[in-house]
Amino acid sequence: MLENIGKLIDTDVLVIGGGAGGLWAALSARRHFPSGKVTLLDAHMIGRTGHTAFSNAWMVVVTPEDDLDACVRDIVQGNEWIAEQELIREVLSLSYDQMLQLEKMGLQFPKEEDGKFVRRPTRGLRITKVLKPIGGGLEFCWVLRKALEREGVEFAERVFVTDLLRDERGNVAGAVGIDGRTGEFHILRAKATIVATNSVTFRAGFARDLTGTGPILAYQAGAAVTNAEFGYLRPATPKFYFEGITFAIQDGARFVNSAGAPFMEKYEPDWSDEADVQLISKAMVMEKKAGNAPLYLDMSRIPEEKREDYLHSSVAWMDYFYKKLGNRARIDMFGRTEYFPFYQMTKMAIKTDSGCRASVPGLFAAGLAQASCATHFAGFHIGACNGTGWIAGRNAATLAQEIKAPSLNEAEVELLKRKIRGGFGDATERSEDDLLFELQKLIFRHDVSILKTEGRLSAALGVLGGIEEKLAGTKASNTHGFVRLRETEAMVIAAKLIFAASRVRHESRLSHIREDYPGRDDRNWLRWVLIRREGDQPQISTEPIATPLVPAPNGNSQ
Repeated sequence: MLENIGKLIDTDVLVIGGGAGGLWAALSARRHFPSGKVTLLDAHMIGRTGHTAFSNAWMVVVTPEDDLDACVRDIVQGNEWIAEQELIREVLSLSYDQMLQLEKMGLQFPKEEDGKFVRRPTRGLRITKVLKPIGGGLEFCWVLRKALEREGVEFAERVFVTDLLRDERGNVAGAVGIDGRTGEFHILRAKATIVATNSVTFRAGFARDLTGTGPILAYQAGAAVTNAEFGYLRPATPKFYFEGITFAIQDGARFVNSAGAPFMEKYEPDWSDEADVQLISKAMVMEKKAGNAPLYLDMSRIPEEKREDYLHSSVAWMDYFYKKLGNRARIDMFGRTEYFPFYQMTKMAIKTDSGCRASVPGLFAAGLAQASCATHFAGFHIGACNGTGWIAGRNAATLAQEIKAPSLNEAEVELLKRKIRGGFGDATERSEDDLLFELQKLIFRHDVSILKTEGRLSAALGVLGGIEEKLAGTKASNTHGFVRLRETEAMVIAAKLIFAASRVRHESRLSHIREDYPGRDDRNWLRWVLIRREGDQPQISTEPIATPLVPAPNGNSQ
Protein backbone atom coordinates (compact mmCIF):
# COMPACT_ATOMS: atom_id res chain seq x y z
CA MET A 1 0.00 0.00 0.00
CA LEU A 2 1.15 3.53 -0.76
CA GLU A 3 0.65 4.49 2.91
CA ASN A 4 3.48 2.11 3.78
CA ILE A 5 5.87 3.84 1.39
CA GLY A 6 5.41 7.40 2.63
CA LYS A 7 2.97 10.06 3.74
CA LEU A 8 0.05 9.83 1.31
CA ILE A 9 -2.02 12.88 0.44
CA ASP A 10 -4.99 12.33 -1.87
CA THR A 11 -6.38 15.41 -3.60
CA ASP A 12 -8.43 16.33 -6.63
CA VAL A 13 -6.23 19.22 -7.75
CA LEU A 14 -2.58 19.61 -6.74
CA VAL A 15 -0.93 23.01 -7.24
CA ILE A 16 2.87 23.08 -7.01
CA GLY A 17 4.23 26.54 -6.23
CA GLY A 18 2.86 29.14 -3.80
CA GLY A 19 3.61 32.40 -5.61
CA ALA A 20 1.05 34.53 -7.42
CA GLY A 21 0.33 31.95 -10.13
CA GLY A 22 -0.10 29.12 -7.64
CA LEU A 23 -2.22 31.15 -5.23
CA TRP A 24 -4.62 32.13 -8.01
CA ALA A 25 -4.64 28.60 -9.44
CA ALA A 26 -5.63 27.14 -6.07
CA LEU A 27 -8.35 29.75 -5.56
CA SER A 28 -9.74 29.18 -9.05
CA ALA A 29 -9.71 25.39 -8.69
CA ARG A 30 -11.53 25.64 -5.39
CA ARG A 31 -14.20 27.99 -6.74
CA HIS A 32 -14.76 25.90 -9.85
CA PHE A 33 -14.91 22.65 -7.84
CA PRO A 34 -16.37 23.65 -4.44
CA SER A 35 -16.89 20.07 -3.28
CA GLY A 36 -13.44 18.93 -4.36
CA LYS A 37 -10.16 18.88 -2.49
CA VAL A 38 -7.50 21.35 -3.59
CA THR A 39 -3.96 21.17 -2.18
CA LEU A 40 -1.38 23.94 -2.58
CA LEU A 41 2.23 22.84 -2.08
CA ASP A 42 5.38 24.91 -1.73
CA ALA A 43 8.98 24.26 -0.73
CA HIS A 44 8.78 27.23 1.62
CA MET A 45 6.03 29.12 3.47
CA ILE A 46 2.98 29.85 1.34
CA GLY A 47 2.35 33.59 1.14
CA ARG A 48 6.00 34.38 1.79
CA THR A 49 7.57 32.78 -1.26
CA GLY A 50 7.90 33.47 -4.96
CA HIS A 51 9.07 36.60 -6.74
CA THR A 52 5.76 38.43 -6.17
CA ALA A 53 6.18 38.44 -2.39
CA PHE A 54 9.53 40.19 -2.74
CA SER A 55 8.37 42.79 -5.23
CA ASN A 56 6.21 45.91 -5.25
CA ALA A 57 3.62 43.76 -7.08
CA TRP A 58 3.20 46.08 -10.03
CA MET A 59 0.72 44.36 -12.34
CA VAL A 60 -0.93 44.97 -15.68
CA VAL A 61 -4.65 45.67 -15.32
CA VAL A 62 -6.91 46.45 -18.28
CA THR A 63 -9.93 48.45 -17.08
CA PRO A 64 -13.31 48.73 -18.87
CA GLU A 65 -12.21 52.15 -20.20
CA ASP A 66 -9.14 50.64 -21.88
CA ASP A 67 -8.97 49.25 -25.40
CA LEU A 68 -8.47 45.53 -24.79
CA ASP A 69 -7.49 44.76 -28.37
CA ALA A 70 -4.91 47.56 -28.35
CA CYS A 71 -3.40 46.18 -25.12
CA VAL A 72 -3.20 42.69 -26.64
CA ARG A 73 -1.47 44.15 -29.68
CA ASP A 74 0.87 46.12 -27.40
CA ILE A 75 2.07 42.98 -25.59
CA VAL A 76 2.25 40.77 -28.69
CA GLN A 77 4.27 43.36 -30.60
CA GLY A 78 6.46 43.96 -27.55
CA ASN A 79 7.17 40.22 -27.59
CA GLU A 80 8.03 40.39 -31.30
CA TRP A 81 5.24 37.82 -31.82
CA ILE A 82 6.71 35.14 -29.51
CA ALA A 83 3.39 34.95 -27.70
CA GLU A 84 0.24 32.86 -27.23
CA GLN A 85 -2.15 35.52 -28.50
CA GLU A 86 -5.49 34.05 -27.42
CA LEU A 87 -4.15 33.23 -23.97
CA ILE A 88 -2.78 36.75 -23.53
CA ARG A 89 -6.15 38.20 -24.51
CA GLU A 90 -7.95 36.13 -21.88
CA VAL A 91 -5.35 37.01 -19.23
CA LEU A 92 -5.87 40.71 -19.92
CA SER A 93 -9.66 40.36 -20.04
CA LEU A 94 -9.60 38.73 -16.58
CA SER A 95 -7.28 41.30 -14.99
CA TYR A 96 -9.83 43.91 -13.90
CA ASP A 97 -12.19 41.40 -12.30
CA GLN A 98 -9.26 39.77 -10.48
CA MET A 99 -8.22 43.14 -9.10
CA LEU A 100 -11.78 43.72 -7.84
CA GLN A 101 -11.68 40.27 -6.23
CA LEU A 102 -8.48 41.28 -4.43
CA GLU A 103 -10.20 44.43 -3.17
CA LYS A 104 -13.05 42.34 -1.76
CA MET A 105 -10.45 40.17 0.01
CA GLY A 106 -9.11 43.30 1.73
CA LEU A 107 -6.21 44.34 -0.50
CA GLN A 108 -6.16 48.09 -1.10
CA PHE A 109 -5.02 49.96 -4.20
CA PRO A 110 -4.14 53.67 -4.39
CA LYS A 111 -6.86 55.79 -6.02
CA GLU A 112 -7.16 59.26 -7.47
CA GLU A 113 -9.57 61.83 -6.03
CA ASP A 114 -12.17 60.81 -8.62
CA GLY A 115 -11.97 57.19 -7.43
CA LYS A 116 -10.01 55.86 -10.39
CA PHE A 117 -7.08 53.57 -9.70
CA VAL A 118 -3.61 55.13 -9.79
CA ARG A 119 -1.82 53.61 -12.77
CA ARG A 120 1.46 54.27 -14.53
CA PRO A 121 2.97 53.46 -17.91
CA THR A 122 5.67 50.82 -17.91
CA ARG A 123 8.78 50.20 -19.96
CA GLY A 124 8.52 48.56 -23.34
CA LEU A 125 4.74 49.07 -23.66
CA ARG A 126 3.07 52.05 -25.32
CA ILE A 127 -0.53 51.69 -24.14
CA THR A 128 -0.82 49.11 -21.37
CA LYS A 129 -0.53 50.46 -17.82
CA VAL A 130 0.30 48.98 -14.43
CA LEU A 131 -0.72 49.50 -10.83
CA LYS A 132 0.40 48.18 -7.46
CA PRO A 133 -1.34 47.42 -4.16
CA ILE A 134 -0.71 49.18 -0.89
CA GLY A 135 1.69 46.95 1.03
CA GLY A 136 3.32 45.56 -2.10
CA GLY A 137 3.88 41.90 -2.85
CA LEU A 138 3.96 40.68 0.75
CA GLU A 139 0.48 42.03 1.39
CA PHE A 140 -0.74 40.78 -2.00
CA CYS A 141 0.40 37.21 -1.30
CA TRP A 142 -0.77 37.19 2.31
CA VAL A 143 -4.25 38.39 1.40
CA LEU A 144 -4.52 35.56 -1.12
CA ARG A 145 -3.24 33.03 1.42
CA LYS A 146 -5.89 34.09 3.94
CA ALA A 147 -8.57 33.83 1.23
CA LEU A 148 -7.46 30.27 0.47
CA GLU A 149 -7.62 29.39 4.16
CA ARG A 150 -11.19 30.71 4.36
CA GLU A 151 -12.22 28.71 1.29
CA GLY A 152 -10.80 25.44 2.57
CA VAL A 153 -7.75 24.97 0.37
CA GLU A 154 -5.29 22.62 2.09
CA PHE A 155 -1.60 23.52 2.37
CA ALA A 156 1.48 21.32 2.12
CA GLU A 157 4.32 23.62 3.17
CA ARG A 158 8.07 23.04 3.08
CA VAL A 159 7.71 20.03 0.81
CA PHE A 160 10.25 19.85 -2.01
CA VAL A 161 8.96 18.04 -5.10
CA THR A 162 11.46 15.71 -6.76
CA ASP A 163 9.32 14.07 -9.46
CA LEU A 164 5.90 14.19 -11.07
CA LEU A 165 3.92 10.95 -10.93
CA ARG A 166 2.47 9.15 -13.98
CA ASP A 167 -0.44 6.70 -13.88
CA GLU A 168 -0.76 3.52 -15.93
CA ARG A 169 -2.00 5.55 -18.94
CA GLY A 170 1.00 7.87 -18.80
CA ASN A 171 -1.00 10.82 -17.50
CA VAL A 172 0.44 13.06 -14.79
CA ALA A 173 -1.16 11.99 -11.51
CA GLY A 174 0.46 14.07 -8.78
CA ALA A 175 3.97 14.27 -7.39
CA VAL A 176 6.43 12.92 -4.85
CA GLY A 177 8.90 14.80 -2.70
CA ILE A 178 10.38 15.20 0.75
CA ASP A 179 9.81 17.39 3.76
CA GLY A 180 12.51 20.06 3.56
CA ARG A 181 13.28 19.74 7.27
CA THR A 182 12.65 16.14 8.29
CA GLY A 183 13.23 14.39 4.96
CA GLU A 184 9.94 12.48 5.24
CA PHE A 185 8.84 11.04 1.88
CA HIS A 186 5.55 12.46 0.56
CA ILE A 187 3.22 10.99 -2.08
CA LEU A 188 0.62 13.40 -3.47
CA ARG A 189 -1.91 11.62 -5.68
CA ALA A 190 -4.03 13.98 -7.80
CA LYS A 191 -6.49 13.90 -10.68
CA ALA A 192 -5.06 17.16 -12.03
CA THR A 193 -1.67 18.75 -11.35
CA ILE A 194 -0.73 22.40 -11.89
CA VAL A 195 2.92 23.46 -11.97
CA ALA A 196 3.28 27.12 -10.94
CA THR A 197 6.86 27.38 -9.71
CA ASN A 198 8.32 30.27 -11.72
CA SER A 199 11.08 29.43 -14.17
CA VAL A 200 14.68 28.51 -13.42
CA THR A 201 17.00 31.07 -11.85
CA PHE A 202 20.62 30.51 -10.92
CA ARG A 203 20.70 31.84 -7.34
CA ALA A 204 21.77 35.40 -8.06
CA GLY A 205 20.33 38.90 -8.22
CA PHE A 206 18.40 38.75 -4.92
CA ALA A 207 16.80 35.44 -5.95
CA ARG A 208 18.70 32.96 -3.78
CA ASP A 209 15.75 30.61 -3.26
CA LEU A 210 13.78 31.18 -6.46
CA THR A 211 15.12 28.26 -8.43
CA GLY A 212 11.85 27.38 -10.16
CA THR A 213 12.33 23.65 -10.77
CA GLY A 214 8.81 23.19 -12.20
CA PRO A 215 9.61 23.39 -15.93
CA ILE A 216 12.35 20.79 -15.42
CA LEU A 217 9.93 18.51 -13.52
CA ALA A 218 7.53 18.78 -16.46
CA TYR A 219 10.30 18.17 -19.00
CA GLN A 220 11.40 15.03 -17.15
CA ALA A 221 7.79 13.83 -17.15
CA GLY A 222 7.62 14.12 -20.94
CA ALA A 223 6.03 17.54 -21.39
CA ALA A 224 7.28 20.00 -23.99
CA VAL A 225 9.02 23.16 -22.81
CA THR A 226 9.80 26.22 -24.90
CA ASN A 227 11.45 29.67 -24.86
CA ALA A 228 14.68 28.26 -23.39
CA GLU A 229 16.70 30.46 -25.74
CA PHE A 230 15.21 33.60 -24.18
CA GLY A 231 16.19 35.03 -20.82
CA TYR A 232 15.29 37.75 -18.39
CA LEU A 233 18.09 40.24 -18.93
CA ARG A 234 18.35 43.35 -16.80
CA PRO A 235 20.86 45.98 -15.69
CA ALA A 236 22.36 45.01 -12.33
CA THR A 237 24.71 46.47 -9.77
CA PRO A 238 26.67 44.93 -6.89
CA LYS A 239 26.50 48.20 -4.97
CA PHE A 240 22.95 49.42 -4.45
CA TYR A 241 20.09 47.60 -6.12
CA PHE A 242 16.54 48.82 -5.81
CA GLU A 243 13.23 47.98 -7.47
CA GLY A 244 11.90 50.89 -9.47
CA ILE A 245 14.39 51.69 -12.23
CA THR A 246 11.46 51.96 -14.66
CA PHE A 247 10.01 54.88 -12.76
CA ALA A 248 13.38 56.43 -11.97
CA ILE A 249 13.94 56.72 -15.72
CA GLN A 250 10.49 58.27 -16.14
CA ASP A 251 11.58 60.83 -13.53
CA GLY A 252 14.81 61.68 -15.33
CA ALA A 253 17.48 59.04 -14.57
CA ARG A 254 19.66 57.96 -17.50
CA PHE A 255 22.17 55.25 -18.31
CA VAL A 256 25.52 56.83 -19.16
CA ASN A 257 28.94 55.56 -20.24
CA SER A 258 32.39 56.23 -18.79
CA ALA A 259 32.41 59.69 -20.38
CA GLY A 260 29.11 60.55 -18.69
CA ALA A 261 27.24 60.50 -22.00
CA PRO A 262 23.78 58.89 -22.34
CA PHE A 263 23.96 56.03 -24.85
CA MET A 264 20.54 54.38 -25.08
CA GLU A 265 19.17 56.60 -27.84
CA LYS A 266 22.01 55.43 -30.07
CA TYR A 267 20.80 51.82 -29.83
CA GLU A 268 17.06 52.33 -29.28
CA PRO A 269 16.04 55.62 -30.92
CA ASP A 270 12.31 55.00 -30.40
CA TRP A 271 12.50 54.07 -26.72
CA SER A 272 15.85 55.39 -25.48
CA ASP A 273 16.17 54.70 -21.71
CA GLU A 274 12.51 53.68 -21.49
CA ALA A 275 13.19 50.52 -23.52
CA ASP A 276 12.53 47.13 -21.97
CA VAL A 277 15.38 45.85 -19.78
CA GLN A 278 16.51 43.25 -22.31
CA LEU A 279 17.15 46.02 -24.85
CA ILE A 280 18.99 48.08 -22.24
CA SER A 281 21.12 45.03 -21.41
CA LYS A 282 21.90 44.45 -25.08
CA ALA A 283 22.90 48.10 -25.48
CA MET A 284 25.16 47.82 -22.43
CA VAL A 285 26.94 44.84 -23.98
CA MET A 286 27.48 46.75 -27.22
CA GLU A 287 28.67 49.86 -25.38
CA LYS A 288 31.13 47.74 -23.42
CA LYS A 289 32.39 46.16 -26.67
CA ALA A 290 32.92 49.68 -28.02
CA GLY A 291 35.28 50.38 -25.10
CA ASN A 292 32.98 52.79 -23.27
CA ALA A 293 32.74 50.93 -19.93
CA PRO A 294 32.24 51.26 -17.03
CA LEU A 295 28.56 52.09 -17.39
CA TYR A 296 26.38 53.86 -14.85
CA LEU A 297 22.82 54.67 -13.90
CA ASP A 298 22.86 58.41 -13.29
CA MET A 299 20.17 59.21 -10.71
CA SER A 300 21.45 62.75 -10.13
CA ARG A 301 19.10 63.88 -12.88
CA ILE A 302 16.01 63.15 -10.76
CA PRO A 303 14.55 66.43 -9.39
CA GLU A 304 15.00 66.98 -5.66
CA GLU A 305 11.25 67.17 -5.02
CA LYS A 306 10.78 63.60 -6.34
CA ARG A 307 13.61 61.93 -4.46
CA GLU A 308 11.80 61.29 -1.20
CA ASP A 309 9.55 58.78 -2.98
CA TYR A 310 12.59 56.58 -3.61
CA LEU A 311 13.73 56.42 0.01
CA HIS A 312 11.02 54.16 1.40
CA SER A 313 9.40 51.00 0.11
CA SER A 314 6.75 48.41 0.86
CA VAL A 315 9.22 45.79 -0.38
CA ALA A 316 10.71 44.36 2.82
CA TRP A 317 14.28 43.74 1.61
CA MET A 318 14.40 47.13 -0.08
CA ASP A 319 13.12 48.98 2.98
CA TYR A 320 15.74 47.16 5.05
CA PHE A 321 18.43 48.59 2.77
CA TYR A 322 17.15 52.11 3.34
CA LYS A 323 17.04 51.71 7.11
CA LYS A 324 20.53 50.22 7.21
CA LEU A 325 22.00 52.95 5.02
CA GLY A 326 20.22 55.81 6.76
CA ASN A 327 21.31 59.18 5.38
CA ARG A 328 23.85 57.47 3.13
CA ALA A 329 20.98 56.25 0.95
CA ARG A 330 20.39 59.76 -0.37
CA ILE A 331 24.09 60.13 -1.23
CA ASP A 332 24.57 56.65 -2.71
CA MET A 333 21.33 56.56 -4.62
CA PHE A 334 21.25 59.95 -6.27
CA GLY A 335 24.65 59.87 -7.89
CA ARG A 336 26.15 57.56 -10.48
CA THR A 337 26.10 53.85 -9.65
CA GLU A 338 27.95 51.35 -11.82
CA TYR A 339 25.72 48.85 -13.63
CA PHE A 340 26.38 45.86 -15.89
CA PRO A 341 24.21 43.60 -18.10
CA PHE A 342 22.95 40.60 -16.13
CA TYR A 343 21.25 37.31 -17.07
CA GLN A 344 18.91 36.67 -14.14
CA MET A 345 16.82 33.74 -15.30
CA THR A 346 15.65 31.76 -18.27
CA LYS A 347 12.23 32.32 -19.81
CA MET A 348 11.99 28.59 -20.44
CA ALA A 349 8.54 27.39 -19.46
CA ILE A 350 6.00 24.67 -20.11
CA LYS A 351 4.34 24.84 -23.53
CA THR A 352 0.56 24.75 -23.19
CA ASP A 353 -2.56 25.43 -25.20
CA SER A 354 -4.67 28.53 -24.51
CA GLY A 355 -6.28 26.68 -21.60
CA CYS A 356 -2.91 26.18 -19.86
CA ARG A 357 -2.96 22.43 -20.58
CA ALA A 358 0.49 20.91 -21.10
CA SER A 359 1.29 18.34 -23.78
CA VAL A 360 1.03 15.49 -21.22
CA PRO A 361 -2.56 14.82 -20.05
CA GLY A 362 -3.28 15.69 -16.44
CA LEU A 363 -0.67 18.46 -16.32
CA PHE A 364 -1.36 22.20 -16.36
CA ALA A 365 0.95 25.19 -15.98
CA ALA A 366 0.54 28.67 -14.55
CA GLY A 367 2.58 31.75 -13.74
CA LEU A 368 6.08 32.01 -15.13
CA ALA A 369 6.25 28.21 -15.38
CA GLN A 370 3.80 28.64 -18.30
CA ALA A 371 5.04 29.94 -21.65
CA SER A 372 2.53 32.66 -22.49
CA CYS A 373 5.26 34.82 -24.03
CA ALA A 374 9.01 35.38 -24.13
CA THR A 375 9.19 38.65 -22.19
CA HIS A 376 6.87 40.03 -19.53
CA PHE A 377 8.02 43.66 -19.15
CA ALA A 378 7.55 45.38 -15.78
CA GLY A 379 4.10 44.38 -14.61
CA PHE A 380 3.06 41.63 -16.97
CA HIS A 381 5.07 39.13 -14.92
CA ILE A 382 2.48 39.27 -12.14
CA GLY A 383 -0.36 40.03 -14.54
CA ALA A 384 0.38 36.80 -16.39
CA CYS A 385 0.65 34.90 -13.10
CA ASN A 386 -2.78 36.12 -12.03
CA GLY A 387 -4.51 35.28 -15.29
CA THR A 388 -2.86 31.97 -16.11
CA GLY A 389 -3.37 30.87 -12.52
CA TRP A 390 -7.11 31.45 -12.83
CA ILE A 391 -7.30 29.71 -16.23
CA ALA A 392 -5.21 26.71 -15.16
CA GLY A 393 -7.20 26.30 -11.95
CA ARG A 394 -10.51 26.44 -13.81
CA ASN A 395 -9.53 23.82 -16.37
CA ALA A 396 -7.82 21.57 -13.84
CA ALA A 397 -11.01 21.64 -11.76
CA THR A 398 -13.05 20.65 -14.81
CA LEU A 399 -10.77 17.68 -15.50
CA ALA A 400 -10.81 16.59 -11.86
CA GLN A 401 -14.62 16.42 -11.94
CA GLU A 402 -14.61 14.30 -15.09
CA ILE A 403 -12.17 11.51 -14.21
CA LYS A 404 -11.68 8.89 -11.52
CA ALA A 405 -8.85 8.89 -9.01
CA PRO A 406 -5.65 7.69 -10.73
CA SER A 407 -4.11 4.30 -10.10
CA LEU A 408 -0.42 4.41 -9.24
CA ASN A 409 2.16 1.67 -9.62
CA GLU A 410 3.54 1.08 -6.13
CA ALA A 411 6.80 -0.32 -7.46
CA GLU A 412 7.42 2.87 -9.44
CA VAL A 413 6.68 5.03 -6.39
CA GLU A 414 9.08 2.90 -4.33
CA LEU A 415 11.71 3.36 -7.04
CA LEU A 416 11.35 7.15 -6.82
CA LYS A 417 11.79 6.91 -3.06
CA ARG A 418 14.98 4.86 -3.48
CA LYS A 419 16.21 7.41 -5.99
CA ILE A 420 15.91 10.08 -3.29
CA ARG A 421 17.74 7.92 -0.77
CA GLY A 422 20.51 7.43 -3.32
CA GLY A 423 21.18 11.16 -3.23
CA PHE A 424 22.28 10.98 0.40
CA GLY A 425 25.69 9.89 1.61
CA ASP A 426 28.86 11.00 3.31
CA ALA A 427 30.08 14.47 2.48
CA THR A 428 31.94 14.45 -0.84
CA GLU A 429 34.95 16.45 -1.92
CA ARG A 430 32.77 18.89 -3.84
CA SER A 431 29.68 20.38 -2.23
CA GLU A 432 26.53 21.41 -4.07
CA ASP A 433 27.61 25.03 -3.62
CA ASP A 434 30.98 24.37 -5.28
CA LEU A 435 29.22 22.96 -8.33
CA LEU A 436 26.72 25.80 -8.35
CA PHE A 437 29.58 28.30 -8.43
CA GLU A 438 31.11 26.49 -11.42
CA LEU A 439 27.76 26.70 -13.19
CA GLN A 440 27.33 30.38 -12.33
CA LYS A 441 30.76 31.20 -13.74
CA LEU A 442 29.56 29.70 -17.02
CA ILE A 443 25.94 30.83 -17.27
CA PHE A 444 26.62 34.44 -16.21
CA ARG A 445 29.25 35.07 -18.88
CA HIS A 446 27.80 37.78 -21.11
CA ASP A 447 29.41 36.15 -24.16
CA VAL A 448 27.50 32.93 -23.44
CA SER A 449 24.10 33.92 -22.06
CA ILE A 450 23.62 37.33 -23.72
CA LEU A 451 25.82 37.67 -26.82
CA LYS A 452 25.90 34.21 -28.43
CA THR A 453 27.67 32.42 -31.27
CA GLU A 454 27.65 28.81 -32.43
CA GLY A 455 31.25 28.35 -31.32
CA ARG A 456 30.77 29.74 -27.83
CA LEU A 457 27.53 27.82 -27.29
CA SER A 458 29.18 24.55 -28.34
CA ALA A 459 32.12 25.24 -26.03
CA ALA A 460 29.71 26.05 -23.18
CA LEU A 461 27.98 22.69 -23.66
CA GLY A 462 31.38 21.02 -23.35
CA VAL A 463 32.11 22.79 -20.07
CA LEU A 464 28.64 21.92 -18.85
CA GLY A 465 29.28 18.25 -19.55
CA GLY A 466 32.17 18.35 -17.09
CA ILE A 467 29.94 19.89 -14.43
CA GLU A 468 27.34 17.16 -15.05
CA GLU A 469 29.96 14.46 -14.47
CA LYS A 470 31.01 16.00 -11.16
CA LEU A 471 27.38 16.41 -10.12
CA ALA A 472 26.66 12.72 -10.71
CA GLY A 473 29.13 11.74 -8.00
CA THR A 474 28.06 14.32 -5.42
CA LYS A 475 26.04 13.26 -2.37
CA ALA A 476 24.22 15.25 0.30
CA SER A 477 24.85 14.64 3.98
CA ASN A 478 21.55 16.17 5.15
CA THR A 479 18.10 17.15 3.90
CA HIS A 480 18.97 20.80 3.32
CA GLY A 481 21.97 19.80 1.25
CA PHE A 482 19.87 17.31 -0.71
CA VAL A 483 17.33 19.96 -1.68
CA ARG A 484 20.06 22.34 -2.78
CA LEU A 485 21.75 19.55 -4.73
CA ARG A 486 18.54 18.68 -6.59
CA GLU A 487 17.97 22.35 -7.33
CA THR A 488 21.48 22.59 -8.75
CA GLU A 489 20.76 19.51 -10.90
CA ALA A 490 17.68 21.31 -12.26
CA MET A 491 19.81 24.36 -13.05
CA VAL A 492 22.36 22.24 -14.92
CA ILE A 493 19.60 20.60 -16.98
CA ALA A 494 18.14 24.04 -17.65
CA ALA A 495 21.52 25.35 -18.82
CA LYS A 496 21.83 22.40 -21.21
CA LEU A 497 18.42 23.19 -22.71
CA ILE A 498 19.22 26.91 -22.88
CA PHE A 499 22.42 26.35 -24.85
CA ALA A 500 20.81 23.73 -27.10
CA ALA A 501 17.79 25.91 -27.97
CA SER A 502 20.04 28.93 -28.48
CA ARG A 503 22.01 27.01 -31.11
CA VAL A 504 18.82 26.17 -33.00
CA ARG A 505 17.29 29.66 -33.34
CA HIS A 506 19.29 31.19 -36.19
CA GLU A 507 18.28 34.82 -35.69
CA SER A 508 18.39 37.59 -33.08
CA ARG A 509 15.08 38.38 -31.38
CA LEU A 510 14.28 39.90 -27.99
CA SER A 511 16.82 38.64 -25.42
CA HIS A 512 18.21 35.99 -27.79
CA ILE A 513 21.15 37.73 -29.47
CA ARG A 514 23.24 35.79 -31.98
CA GLU A 515 26.33 37.62 -33.22
CA ASP A 516 26.50 35.20 -36.14
CA TYR A 517 22.80 35.77 -36.99
CA PRO A 518 22.37 39.46 -36.10
CA GLY A 519 19.02 40.14 -37.81
CA ARG A 520 15.45 39.25 -36.88
CA ASP A 521 14.08 36.72 -39.39
CA ASP A 522 10.27 36.85 -39.42
CA ARG A 523 10.03 34.73 -42.57
CA ASN A 524 11.67 31.66 -41.00
CA TRP A 525 11.59 32.13 -37.24
CA LEU A 526 8.09 33.04 -36.12
CA ARG A 527 8.23 29.63 -34.47
CA TRP A 528 8.33 28.04 -31.05
CA VAL A 529 11.47 26.05 -30.31
CA LEU A 530 10.10 23.00 -28.50
CA ILE A 531 12.15 20.64 -26.34
CA ARG A 532 10.99 17.20 -25.24
CA ARG A 533 12.85 14.50 -23.41
CA GLU A 534 13.49 11.25 -25.26
CA GLY A 535 15.45 8.81 -23.16
CA ASP A 536 17.96 10.95 -21.32
CA GLN A 537 18.47 13.49 -24.10
CA PRO A 538 16.58 16.57 -25.26
CA GLN A 539 14.94 16.39 -28.68
CA ILE A 540 14.30 19.74 -30.36
CA SER A 541 11.63 20.62 -32.91
CA THR A 542 9.93 23.81 -34.04
CA GLU A 543 6.30 24.78 -34.48
CA PRO A 544 4.70 27.82 -36.17
CA ILE A 545 3.36 30.49 -33.84
CA ALA A 546 -0.36 31.11 -34.33
CA THR A 547 -1.25 34.74 -35.04
CA PRO A 548 -5.08 34.83 -34.99
CA LEU A 549 -5.44 38.25 -33.34
CA VAL A 550 -2.34 40.26 -34.23
CA PRO A 551 -1.15 39.50 -37.78
CA ALA A 552 2.48 38.58 -38.29
CA PRO A 553 4.79 41.39 -39.44
CA ASN A 554 4.53 40.25 -43.06
CA GLY A 555 0.75 40.66 -42.83
CA ASN A 556 0.01 36.94 -42.98
CA SER A 557 -1.92 35.30 -40.15
CA GLN A 558 -0.91 31.77 -39.20
